[in-house]
Order: sequence, then C-alpha cells, then structure tokens
Amino acid sequence: MKSPKQVRDDIRALTQHLDQVREALLKRSDVQIAQIGKECKRTADVLGDLLKTQELPTDYKVALVGRFKTGKSSFVNELLGARLASEDTNPETAAITIFRHGEHVKATVRFTPQEEWVKLQTLFAEDPKHVDAHRVKMWNSFGKPKKTKDGETEEAFDLDALQRQYIKPGGVSVEIALSSDGTKKAETEFRRSLKEFTSGAKPHHCLVHGIEITSPASILDEGVLLIDTPGLDDTERFRVSLTEKTVDDVDAVLFLTQSGEAYGQSEKDFLLSLLRKGTVKQLIVVITQVDLTYGKHVRTAEDNDEEPETLARRIDRERVRIAKEVAATLNDLSQDDSPAMRRYREQLGNVEIAFTSAVLHRDWKAGKPVPCAIEASDPGGVERLKSQLLRLLSTESRLALTAQNISIGARAGLLDLQSVLQTKLIAIRDIKDKEVAEQKLNTFRDEFGQASERFEGAVTQQVTLLSDRLRVKRHQHVTLIENIGLLAERQIAYFEMNDVGRHWRTRRSGYWGYMHDFQTRVANHIFPKVQQMLGEYTEIFAAFAKSFEVYLTTLAHDGARISESLELGATLPFDVTVKLRESLERSLQGAQDLIAAEELKVSSMLDDFVSDEVSERIDECRSKVANIWGAGTTRNQSTEVQDFYREVKTLLSEALETHLKTRGQEFGDFLVVEAQDAPRDALAEVQVLLEQASDNIRAAAAALVAGQKEATQALVSTIEQEFQGVLREAEALMELGNAQPNESMKLGEVPMYVAVQASEHASEPVLGEKSPTMSAAPSSDALIGAPASPQARAEDAQMVGDGWVDRVRREATQIISRFRLTDGTTGWPYEKLFEPRVLKGALRICIIDPYLAHHHQIRNLNELLLHLAESARPREIEVVTGFAPLETAAHQERAIDNTAKDLFQNFGVTLTLRRDADAHERYLVLDHGVLFKLGRGLDIYKAATGLAAYRPANRRVRETENDVFACLDHSLTK
Repeated sequence: MKSPKQVRDDIRALTQHLDQVREALLKRSDVQIAQIGKECKRTADVLGDLLKTQELPTDYKVALVGRFKTGKSSFVNELLGARLASEDTNPETAAITIFRHGEHVKATVRFTPQEEWVKLQTLFAEDPKHVDAHRVKMWNSFGKPKKTKDGETEEAFDLDALQRQYIKPGGVSVEIALSSDGTKKAETEFRRSLKEFTSGAKPHHCLVHGIEITSPASILDEGVLLIDTPGLDDTERFRVSLTEKTVDDVDAVLFLTQSGEAYGQSEKDFLLSLLRKGTVKQLIVVITQVDLTYGKHVRTAEDNDEEPETLARRIDRERVRIAKEVAATLNDLSQDDSPAMRRYREQLGNVEIAFTSAVLHRDWKAGKPVPCAIEASDPGGVERLKSQLLRLLSTESRLALTAQNISIGARAGLLDLQSVLQTKLIAIRDIKDKEVAEQKLNTFRDEFGQASERFEGAVTQQVTLLSDRLRVKRHQHVTLIENIGLLAERQIAYFEMNDVGRHWRTRRSGYWGYMHDFQTRVANHIFPKVQQMLGEYTEIFAAFAKSFEVYLTTLAHDGARISESLELGATLPFDVTVKLRESLERSLQGAQDLIAAEELKVSSMLDDFVSDEVSERIDECRSKVANIWGAGTTRNQSTEVQDFYREVKTLLSEALETHLKTRGQEFGDFLVVEAQDAPRDALAEVQVLLEQASDNIRAAAAALVAGQKEATQALVSTIEQEFQGVLREAEALMELGNAQPNESMKLGEVPMYVAVQASEHASEPVLGEKSPTMSAAPSSDALIGAPASPQARAEDAQMVGDGWVDRVRREATQIISRFRLTDGTTGWPYEKLFEPRVLKGALRICIIDPYLAHHHQIRNLNELLLHLAESARPREIEVVTGFAPLETAAHQERAIDNTAKDLFQNFGVTLTLRRDADAHERYLVLDHGVLFKLGRGLDIYKAATGLAAYRPANRRVRETENDVFACLDHSLTK
C-alpha cells in the first residue's frame, strides 16, 4: 500500500503529465488531416474541464476529538514521538492546536485580530447568551478575583494589559521554540511556555485564534495536519463550537474514548452528527488507556483468587461493549427495519476501531518492561493505529477521491480518443466509395431518427409518470412529516423541563430559553426519518431508471437492426449499440452520484431550519419573563416559561414542516430534471457519433485522393504514444483503493437489537474476527472416474440428491472466466458477474455462503435469487449457510421465507435453506456442470446510497476475485 505522501506525489505527477498531454492535443487542434485536429480539441477540452474541477488539496486534515480525561494529549504525544502537549489532569486544550511537519519544533500562537475581537465584544453587549459571545463572557470572568480550592482568594488578571499586549489590528503572533538540545528538560519548558496560552485556567486562551506547532514527526511528514480540539463535554459552548466546526472539513477523525467508560450524550451526539453528514466512513474509534482497565481487571481477579483473562480477550469484550453502545444509540433513534436504518447500521459496522495505551507504548519505546501488550510487536497499539490512519487517508480522503476522479476521467477521455482515432484508420482503410457510404449513413440517420422520436416519446411519458408519482408521494408524506415534528417536540420538552426548574433570578437575567444546539439535536434525531422520505422518492426514480434502461436498450437494438440491414459494418465502422450502452451507464452513474450528494445535502442541512424571523419571535417571547416582578414571581415566571415553550413548539414545528416540505419539493424537482436530461444526453452522444462517422467518410475520400493514408497512420501512432504513459499512470492510481482493513479492525455490523444471548450454534466469527480463508479452486487431481455428460449429470443429480453438488465441485476444473473486482469501482451488476448464458440449462442450483446473516448480505442474496430464477429458470435452489447470531436469525429466516414464496409463485422455483456449522467455502454450484468460486461470497457491495440502493450496477464493490469453472465436456469449454 502506498503512503499518503506517495499518493499525493502520484496525483501531482499525473495531473502534470495530463496537462502536458492536453497542451500537446491543443497544439494539434488545427490539423486538417482526417479531421484529427477536431477530435484532439474535443479531448483537450474534456481533460481541461477535468483538471479544473478536481482541486488538489495540499494536506490531509486529521482531527482528534474526545471528552476530557480520555488521554488525548498523551495520545498526541505518542503519535508525534515527543511530549509536546501538556498531559496535566486539568483540561488543557482550550484552543484549536494544529500540528504540521517542520524541521524543528516550534509553536506559533496566533491571536484574534482586533477587528474580530471588537465584533465579539459588540455581540456580547447585544446578546450575551450567543454561543460566539461566550468567549467574551469567559474573558470577563478572569477580571474578577476567584477563590482556590483551599478557600484562598486569587488575584484577578489585568485584562486590559493582556488585551493591549495581544490584541492588535490584523492580529499578532507569539513564537515558542523547543531548545535545540531536545532534552526532557527542554520539552518540559516548551510545554510550560505553551500552557500559558492553552490552559482553560488562564484568560489568554480566550484571545487565541489558533495554535500551530511544527514537528519533524514521521506521521506529519506524510502531509498530515493533526488537529487537537477542545473536549466534547467542555462547559464553554464556544470551545465545543470550535470542535464542531473543525470536523466539518477534515479527511479523518480520531474519536478518542476511554476504555471501560460508557458513552456520554456528547459522544452519542457527535457520532450521530457524523452519520447524518455522511462522514462516518472517515472515522476511527480509538480506545485509550487500555492498560488501566486491564490492570484493574487483573487486580480484581487476584483479589478473588481467580485467573485473569488475557488482554486479547478483554479487548474482544470491549469491542462487543462498544458495539452495544453504538447499537443503543441508533435504537434510541429508531428500531425500524427500514432501508435507511439498515444502511446506517452497516455504515457504523464498517467503522474502524483501535485499542491503545500511551503508557505501554512510551515504556516500550524507552526499552522498559511492559506488564501486558496489545500486540507483541506493538504493546501500546499506537504503531498499528498509525498504519490504520495512513491507509484510511490513502483510500478515503479528499486526495484519494481526487485520485479516483482524475484517473477514471483521464482514462475515459484518452481511451475514447484512441477509439475514435482507430475508427478513422479503419474507415480510411475500408471505405472505397464515398457516395455509397454517405447514402447509407444518411439513410441510417433518417431511420434512426424515427426510432429516436419513439424513444423520446416513450421516455417523456415515463417522466410525466415520474412527476405524478412524486407528487402523490409528497401528499402521502404529510403524516410522515407530522411524525418527524413529534420527534422534534421531544427535544423541545427536554429544554422546557430544564428551564422550568431554573431559579427565578436566573430566568429574570435571561439565562434560559436559548436551547443551545437545539437544531443539531433535532437534526440528529430526525434524519433517519428524513432519509426514509428521500429514499422513497429515490425508489420512484429508480423505477423510472429501469424503464429508461429498457427503452434505451430497445433503441440500441433498433440501431443495430438498421445498421445490419444497411450493411454499415461492411463499409463504415459504426456501432451505435456500444455508444448507447456506454451512455446509459454514464448517465445512470452520473445520476447516482448527484442523487447521493443531494440526499446527503438535505440531511446535512437539517440543523438549519430556523429562520431569522422565527428566531426574533422567540426572542420576543423570552423577554416577557424578565419583566415579571413582585409576589408570585417564581410561579408567574414558570407559567410564562410554559407558555413560551408552547408558542415555541408551534413556531418551530411550523418552521420544520416548511423546511421539510421545501426540501422534499426541491429533491423531487431535482429528480425530474435528471430524468428529463437523460434521453437528451444519450441522443446527443449518438449525434457526436454520427458527426464523427461523417468526418470519417470525408477523411477516407481525401486520403484516397491525396494519398494521406500513411501520414494519417503515422500521426495517429504519434498521438497515441504521447498519452500511453498517462494511461499507465492513471491505471496505477486507480489501484490505490485496494488496501482494505483487516476485519478485526472494524467495529462489526451493528445489530438492530442487542442480543441477550448468543446462539449456541452460531458459526459467525467473533465480532471483528477475520472470516475463514477460501479454499483453493478444485484441481484436476481431484477427479474421481470419468466425467459424466451434462445430460447424464442432470439425471444423476435428480437420482443421487445432494451428492450432485460434491460431484460438480470435483469435476468442474476448466476455468472459463475470472472477474477481478477493484475496490470502489462500479458497473458490476449480477448480470455481469453471473452471466445468463452460463446459467441457462441448470435445473438445480446450490448457493454456499456461511455468512448470510446481516441485512445487506440478505439483500444481496434476494437479488441474486431473483436473477438466477429469471436467467436459468431452475426447478430448485438450495441455500447453504451457517447458523446466524440470535439477533439476526429471525430476520434471515423471515426474509428467505418471503423470497421462497415469491420465487415459487412467479417462477415455480422451490427454495430451501440448510444450515451447516462446518460451512466455510463460498460457491455457486449448478447441476449442468458449472461452478462459481466466490472470493467474498455475496458480501461484494459496499453500503449503497441514492440510486445504488435499488440498482446494483451503480453500487461500489469491495475488492475480490470470482472464478468460473466448468466440467471438461461442457459446451462452455469448447
């Protein structure tokens, strides 16, 4: 696996070389020979647009987030290999601190510019409860004497003097350098000097805009910016706000949580925010201070005269505990078995987890003995975490996405140019009569134009139907939106309960009713329901996409029929079928990307539904309480507070309802526009193809008259040679996403309900355990006797019963095809993985996959069963799998039972399920002598969003290899 630094260097090299190719193509844009200049210009424009839209980030941003006392500073120091952050027990990270690579250790403390500080002070004077104004409130509190824990009075800080020293127009900075000797004493002095500006116990941090520390640490040399944030449970809201804003724009989040500690509300809210905003895949959950909890376990066991468990076993237990915590967080939102909730559970199950101990790592690096070790070669788990982080950055960061987009775009553009140029050469070679070729092309254009009109008419009807269905669905969603409003009201009740219990002086001073983070709390509790709403819209669009695919395929067949009747292939290289097929995939993949992004955008914007007008009306209601005086103040205030919240509920419910209806309307309109553009885009590509064919006819005639054939061949060869190197670079860059994490690094799929007791027969691996390795393909040495003929084999299958599966596995030794799925790619529907021509003729089919327990695996199984039934029309299908865990067994059996009824009713197929605790291999076996060896079984697709949730061809796949074998006498081997 390449490091993030190598990835960044490879992207830069590719973009540089791609730009050189673009410039070379532009220089040839005026070449008249065979209209090659025209095609060079077209491709140069495509490459130029690609380079403009793919901005290359300069760094990898990694945020460290967690509550106080999770050992965050100690963890940072171990990552950096030096004790640069203060590890005091008091909260010390009161400002955002960025660590970046540099030759020497140096801290630069940047203070808030005077212009910004004045604005904050003005905001505080106007609205002292505003989150951003809390910085000024905290600053002012240091100007008053405070008492220590011992009851002694501390001298107040001279705030005016500090303000004069550090608040300047345009901002000012202070530099603190680590002594060049690098001793522990020097590190201590560095931390002490820095603590002056980071500690929450001093006013200086209120003036700090940000801190940047350079270090020669190897992990920073990879281009990583390590961002240390204040604690999630910080009592000062402005510091929590800093953390929330920071994680909105990062490549990875290291979410630190203390071993053995239950998740607090701040941690649950943080997880839900990441899930809602679609950034949970960039998360690594880091369990800290493993040594402390294990030491406690050992002491307890010794006190009870018991044998302590191994650290590995305790880590397994911790992983299960965390999975339950996460499951409980999701189940608090909803226990629905909806597609949205299944997707969120799958996404959280893919979150990586790491167990660490800063103490063990530090002692191990110092050569000291360690009482226990997470791994023998990495006692503190920090080195393994570094590898996890670097792999995540290489495959899931903004740079990784840029690498994928550039490589795919570059290959598509250049390969298209190569195809066009080769077509020109074929035309010049084969076209002898210009008039005949032009006449055939014009006839094709006319007849295909008629077919296109029928296509456009049919699709237009489908667009109208789509619009009508979306409108009906919006009306149906009235009840769903009302239910979402009820969920939001529960959050209002939480604030009301707190404010009714406040002292009357607090309420008179206005310190109530601000409902800090109310919109975020609401958003984090309603987003699954909102996603359900959007998913139902997308499902309607998926039905349109299916119809569009049928009509476009019909148009392609019409084009092929017309082309064949005119014998175009004999005189003119022209394949409209391939062009329309490519257009279809591009169109639907483009729709997938846009729909997924639009769904995510709606979910991300849920925390911004309160308008300024509504906020002003809430402020007016709050001011009434401050004006209540005299006898019965508390009672009267409480009554007014309750009245306030009743009015607020109405205001916010109306605001949320309006927001959801508007977003729903906009999303539906967006889907209709996508549907309207689809046929136009497809036909526009055909027009380009016709234009190129016309150019080729003229080019062939000109070459025949002027003798340009050799010159054209030489020019095409030169152009192709110029971009072959870029094609190879792009191909190599596409392989970057292939490094996948070990399953033991994952949290494991989050169940819908936390299991009370595991099934005694469960053959599922322990949470996070790697699945058993697939056995090798059968070899010819495994043959017993002469192979039977396909007919005899089918008859034998019916007589022998289950023995036919073993026989086919022994005899199917001739490899027919091999599919290698590159991680993250699309375009792998079941029709491509399990070709109908290979399936036809089978009467009995057996699917063997020991791991078919989770929702996405069951979904894949159901889709494959439907494909097998439609393609092969077998009599029987048997599914052999392991024993499912208790929490998923019921869903598995219910889903397979429903599918069995559908298959029998629609296709006459009998479906049976058999459990085998010893099943480890993954195969698809057909009784007519074909064997599919499935590398990952049916677990081939990643969590799907947007159109991909309903169309497998748009899903991104996991890396795997599938091999297809056949018996030696099968027709496929001929």
